[in-house]
Amino acid sequence: MSKKPKVGMWSGLTAVTAVLTAGAIVGTTVAFHYTTTVNNYLDADTYKIIRGDSDEDTEYFKSDFTSDEERESYEAELCAQVEAEGAALLKNDNNALPLASGAKVSLFGHGSVDLMYGGTGSGSVDTSKAPNFKQALEDQGIQVNSTLWDLYSSDDMMKNYSRITPAAISDTLEANTQYAVNEAPWSKLSSAESSFADYGDAAIVVFSRSGGEGADLPSGENGTNDSWIKGQEGDGNYLALSAEEKELLQNLKTLKDNGTFKKIIVLINSSNAIEMDFLNPEICGEDYGIDSAMWIGDVGQTGINGVAQLLAGEATPSGSLVDSYLYDNMANPAMYNFYTQAYPNAADYNLLTDGPDVQGMYSVYQEGIYLDYRYYETRYEDAVMGTGNAGDYNWSTTVAFPFGYGDSYTTFEYSDFNVTESADAFNVTLKVTNTGSAYSGKETVQLYFQSPYTDYDKANGIEKASAELCGFAKTDILAPGASETVNITVDKSELRTYDANNAKTYIVDAGDYYFTAATDAHNAVNNILAAKGYTVENTDGRMTADGDVALTYKWTNAALDSTTYATSENGTAITNLFDEADPNKSSSEPGEVTWLSRSNWVATFPTQPVVLNATQTLADHLAFTRYDGSKANSVEMPTLGADNGLALVSMIGAEYDDPQWDTLLDQLTFNEMVNTITLGFHNTAAVESIGKTRTKDENGPQGLTAALTGGASAMCYTSEDVMAATFNVDLINDVGRCIGEDCLAMGYSGLYGPGINMHRTAYSGRNFEYYASDPFVAGTICAAEVNGIQSKGVYVYLKHVALNDSESSRRGVNTWLNEQAAREIYLEVADKAITDGGAWSVMTGFNRWGAYWCGAYDNLLTGFLRGELGMRGMIITDYSGSSKYMDLADGLIAGSDIWDSPDPTIHTTLAPKYENDAYIVTEMRESMHKILYTVANSNAMNGWSSADRLKVITPWWKTALYALDTVLAVLTVLFPKAGGAEYMLYSIFGGGLMLGAFFMATDYATSPVTAKGQLIYGIGCGLFTVFIRYFGSYNEGVCYSIMVMNCCTALIDKYTKPVRFGVVKSDKKEAAAK
Repeated sequence: MSKKPKVGMWSGLTAVTAVLTAGAIVGTTVAFHYTTTVNNYLDADTYKIIRGDSDEDTEYFKSDFTSDEERESYEAELCAQVEAEGAALLKNDNNALPLASGAKVSLFGHGSVDLMYGGTGSGSVDTSKAPNFKQALEDQGIQVNSTLWDLYSSDDMMKNYSRITPAAISDTLEANTQYAVNEAPWSKLSSAESSFADYGDAAIVVFSRSGGEGADLPSGENGTNDSWIKGQEGDGNYLALSAEEKELLQNLKTLKDNGTFKKIIVLINSSNAIEMDFLNPEICGEDYGIDSAMWIGDVGQTGINGVAQLLAGEATPSGSLVDSYLYDNMANPAMYNFYTQAYPNAADYNLLTDGPDVQGMYSVYQEGIYLDYRYYETRYEDAVMGTGNAGDYNWSTTVAFPFGYGDSYTTFEYSDFNVTESADAFNVTLKVTNTGSAYSGKETVQLYFQSPYTDYDKANGIEKASAELCGFAKTDILAPGASETVNITVDKSELRTYDANNAKTYIVDAGDYYFTAATDAHNAVNNILAAKGYTVENTDGRMTADGDVALTYKWTNAALDSTTYATSENGTAITNLFDEADPNKSSSEPGEVTWLSRSNWVATFPTQPVVLNATQTLADHLAFTRYDGSKANSVEMPTLGADNGLALVSMIGAEYDDPQWDTLLDQLTFNEMVNTITLGFHNTAAVESIGKTRTKDENGPQGLTAALTGGASAMCYTSEDVMAATFNVDLINDVGRCIGEDCLAMGYSGLYGPGINMHRTAYSGRNFEYYASDPFVAGTICAAEVNGIQSKGVYVYLKHVALNDSESSRRGVNTWLNEQAAREIYLEVADKAITDGGAWSVMTGFNRWGAYWCGAYDNLLTGFLRGELGMRGMIITDYSGSSKYMDLADGLIAGSDIWDSPDPTIHTTLAPKYENDAYIVTEMRESMHKILYTVANSNAMNGWSSADRLKVITPWWKTALYALDTVLAVLTVLFPKAGGAEYMLYSIFGGGLMLGAFFMATDYATSPVTAKGQLIYGIGCGLFTVFIRYFGSYNEGVCYSIMVMNCCTALIDKYTKPVRFGVVKSDKKEAAAK
């Protein structure tokens, strides 16, 4: 009887170890399932390099910095400079800015202590070490009210009055509703009110708005009663001032009136355009007494230092808005079709799927080409001229600040405008003079053109904007009285327009074209109106200001030209590719759409969402897999597993069509191709048969960030819209170079970014990742950044191609638009980034073009990107680990190459069904060609010589788990005979087991190189450890077991037959002869 408790204890310990064993096995299984993710997170080696004898210089891409400290210091200053040149001064009454030296200020608004440094999701960055606003101002000698700062920073205020955002990347429509400003009410500031007078030189208010991946911002209305478009405060419009923010301004106005504060300054800390009615008493009905306002976007890691420099007068504002800022965002014609809708009859076709496989939700780009200023300024011109049935449109009550607007502390004058024509370009010169007396500064010169809106256009459904940006330049810093002549070259291809209905290619219309130098888009249209003879007086005040004829130039094209731009630079014929995305032309026949047209503004302006309907053909096109295997034997099965002795390093610098590629590709095995293609989450896999190293790829819209994968991050630059707002190509090229330097220093070869989607509305969750609402400035700045990044051997993935301009229902949403809008607006950034910037690769969007997923739309990938643009690198999907519609076979056939997935459940598991399908295997081979061609020309080859060899190895953590699982399993069996809890705890945590399992047993130099060998090795180590401990007198055991198994490594490698590469047949014969 006395032994029963002990037997019960041993039984309990057996049960405990059984549970631990089961848990370890489950955990091991899960870890192995997500091997790609674990490898990325742990930065675990999956291969080792066997060095050969070589004196080659293998540093193909070199750093320009001598140390990490030098690089980091330079980048900190660079980020601040970008912010200082990108921030746009909107209002500066009575020269409220800059602040006087030593000014004493009070900072208001939660945003003052919790700045928006960047957005959320894949673009988020750790800014825990970033300077705060108070530090930045104090570094400029400005004194900050500590009492108020400490109050806003207190635990109670941070807990109860912080921005409310969606909890995670949920990809649900309901996530849109989870945004709230949640500003502290004025009553919560009462304890600090006595300190205001001592820091009354200025009240600086920061209005911040968050945006991020997986949700759009709520607008409160868009012509529907949908629940997912309304936020948590007021009328649900997240981009209007909240009641608490208005209360804050009202109280500050009172304090300003009684002399407590001398001035009120507002900073707009948002990449989503806040409604600006509060700055105009005539619009909002109340005077808040605001003296100065400045848009600063998302400031990045050190950008707040640039803001402080601007406020202190150390730098003069020179940024220009890359979106029009409105009094009411519903004036944007895209708003009525921005949020997704379900086909009314979607249930009839089983299309009401959600989550990662959306089918029956759609969005229509009914506004066509009239994005942002292309609408506001074009309808304005028609209203002035009395054309186009513009109705009662009033620009002055619609637009608060036009695209391109940005004030300065000084003034500039333009003169000596001159345009000369060459065979393929227009060359523009302009003299810019700083006419101020106190401040030096830079000036952004913007060049716009206007294409004639002809009868041919009206008859063939072609739309024309009244002004399009076609060039820009930024001066150096000009001292008062100093001048600089800027030069801008405009390629004649900028004048082309796409005729989707008649010529079905690009044309240049017959008629008069106008060029003008301007300070913003509205100023440009006024200049062109002046050239046509219009004035404020002769239009009865419909014109807002007289333009400057001296800053215009007219060029006349005698006849319509439909041939010059009908082929791309590489000779590919250009014709319609995207009819299937146009509801009026698609074979899916979802319904008719009336596109917004300047031929009749009133009749075509959207006032409610377009209603489309599902059809059986649409449902068939939306099927998750369309490939039926019918082409399986249409080609010969390519060679696999050949022993040709080539290594990837030998292909550095080789042309894509070099015959040696076929020799190299013949060495690949089917499993190697599947592993590389289907498990491309933040990496390209090591391939032993050709000596390909594993590469690391990472997110990068604002700089290198591993926020989602746990790796190393680097400098977080400003949001992309701030970069674009600098209008400084050289500066952003330097940003790109430094992002490339960060990747080079931290071992990354690929970057998911820059983001190239458009600011279609102010409510897109990821506007911070995208440059602008205008494709010209976005494309030009992007090309400069891409060129800089890739100069360090980093291949960029432009993301997301294309139409991923919103987050609502993004994982499969059906996006409908016409071809002119697609080409002139939404594909133009990719065009410039690839043709001018040399971008290697792209990431496709989650969305569909009509019924066809981006990654399986051959007209987009093969026809446009690779055909017309000549893109040379690989195409990766967006995250595809849980989406069935991102089908492997359909994607490969269309031109996708690699799936951004860590999970083998869908694509990897299904791949073997195609092992005997010669057509799909051939597509896999071609995808591997593009992947390998990209990697061979990247910094991944740094350190590799032609004499080096590679062995694929099992990551250390797998070997450790093998050993740990074995020990736990054996202990479970042995506990009934053991000595109790002490034995269990010692066996697991004592005797160096953990040290041995995780460090000694995983030494690459002494452990086997194959997965099977590692499994045998790990189990052997575990068994010998238990044997020595249990039956021997030596209670350590681990070291001896590892030594025993190390002696067996050569034998294990021999019988598990590790694959080798690089030994040519002649070498084998010589070895055999010896």
